[in-house]
Amino acid sequence: MIPFDRLKKRGAIPYEDCPANTAASPMRLGMIVLVVGVAYTLLISWLDPALPWPATFDSAEPWRLALLNVIPVLMLTAILVVITRRVVLSTWLTLLGLALLYTVNHLKVRELATPLLPDDFHFLRALGVSYSFFANYLAGARMQLAVAALVCAVTLLLSREPVIASLRGSRRALAGVVAVVLAVTLIQGRMPWTRIYDPGKLQFEPWAPTDSAARTGIITNMLLFYWELRGQMPAEPDLSEAVRLVRDAGLTPPEASSPPLASDELPDIIIVQSESLLDPARLQTASGPVLTHLHDVTTRGWSGDLYVPTFGGGTIRTEFEVLTGLPLAAFPQVRYPYLQLTRREFPGIVRVLGQHGYRTLAIHPNGGAFWNRNQAFRSLGFDRFLDSSEFPDAPRYGWYVSDAALTDRIMAELSDDGAPQLIMAISIQNHGPYAPHGELQADAEATAEASLSAEAQQMYGTYVSLLRATDEQVGRLVAFVESRQRRTLLLFYSDHLPPLNAVYDSLAFQDGRAAREQPVPWVLFDNRAHESSSRNITAWSLPGLLLSRAGIPHDRYFQALEQLAGTDEATHAVSDRVRALALLRYWGRLDEALDEAGDAVPVD
Repeated sequence: MIPFDRLKKRGAIPYEDCPANTAASPMRLGMIVLVVGVAYTLLISWLDPALPWPATFDSAEPWRLALLNVIPVLMLTAILVVITRRVVLSTWLTLLGLALLYTVNHLKVRELATPLLPDDFHFLRALGVSYSFFANYLAGARMQLAVAALVCAVTLLLSREPVIASLRGSRRALAGVVAVVLAVTLIQGRMPWTRIYDPGKLQFEPWAPTDSAARTGIITNMLLFYWELRGQMPAEPDLSEAVRLVRDAGLTPPEASSPPLASDELPDIIIVQSESLLDPARLQTASGPVLTHLHDVTTRGWSGDLYVPTFGGGTIRTEFEVLTGLPLAAFPQVRYPYLQLTRREFPGIVRVLGQHGYRTLAIHPNGGAFWNRNQAFRSLGFDRFLDSSEFPDAPRYGWYVSDAALTDRIMAELSDDGAPQLIMAISIQNHGPYAPHGELQADAEATAEASLSAEAQQMYGTYVSLLRATDEQVGRLVAFVESRQRRTLLLFYSDHLPPLNAVYDSLAFQDGRAAREQPVPWVLFDNRAHESSSRNITAWSLPGLLLSRAGIPHDRYFQALEQLAGTDEATHAVSDRVRALALLRYWGRLDEALDEAGDAVPVD
């Protein structure tokens, strides 16, 4: 009689039918599921700060919460088992996913003080660019390569695991259908899952994702957040209500856009969005002044505090408000506007200037696929966009292309003749991580801040070194603008505060408010009018202000915003009237509403 292993090698008997790989009994499979489930529960409880660890059994509630976080994980394993027919391999792949999930969440909480959310998965659309950007927060390249090699080796080894013989044919199809149906209904928030994951009982608050994650756990928080915001787009406004709000605001119905001015009457415009710029003068530190050039130009231009819609990250939120004049508070379901608000054409300052004959250019020394800027800048109306491919050999300061290289490119692109130009330059130099790298070393004076821990000292010292380099480029740009024959306006502002959470925990702000409540600096310099003025405004107010200071006729939306800002609008709040205007603008119904509001105003 020929042994089974020899028949197996000859191919006479299918591998699945060999006695050594016969189907496991239902009891054995049940035990495997139980062991895997308990292991997942303990692992997730250890990884997730919201869940019970060390393990105690004083109350059942923490373990119920742990189970809610484990259910999606078990579903993933079940789907993988159906696909691979291997339990150990499927468990290993699930563990890799959990490791990645909690590692990314840890880094995001550490850097941005906010947990991982469903919208963060938009980065997978441009995985190559996203990974190269975020890899700076991970271990060195050799360690990353070693980990990748180990993962691949273990995965290949486990792929030789014998398959489950009984999981084939109709049984496999039925198991697959059941697993997929359970997963889809869970993701879509169908019954009975909405009762099991009751947002009210779990104290889920979509407007406070950090607090919610601390109560529900990371996985449950992401699931509930997705239920809350999935598939939502800005609601088309009630025109009659919007008209009432506009009429009650006491607005004088703005006129239609004025005809373009002559080319020689129009100034060149440079807008610089500076990455993660904080003025250390706002902190209660013993360090001396850092942004000396920026402080100097504020005495010769318009400046003040800028209230932005993000903290520690989310650059495109501020960028979107400045380029469009649309407050994101009017779209509460939108976290990443370039990814969620996709239109062929977006109204805003770029298109207004384009109507006046401007050549428009955006410059950003990072990948154009990151944040979907390639598409977004076309929709916003830019003629050209120069991304990292235009900076192949540019010098770096720290981890990224230096502000000096960006300044060089701005100067090179701004011509002295021809049609007027708009250059929107978005820096990246001051992006974290804040650790010495290459020529970047911690500033000695800032590192000596005694009230900080050793880790925070190095972080703050490194950041101050970056700030000093940025401030030098502010001085260069101002000198360049002053020397130009053509009238030129330079708008310089920060997108958000840096994620220096370890520093903020020890160094209070001068005004006593929390870091998340702090504004950032802005300044507008005109080489033909050296007058100074101070004003605290919002990011979405900047484009209207810039157009007014430039003397450029602008459209009815910006005119209406200016009127509201001059009436009873708080400088850092978004009223119902502003929201109504923004929604009407987004849906292309603003002119209709303003005309109806004008018709409703009594004529003396």
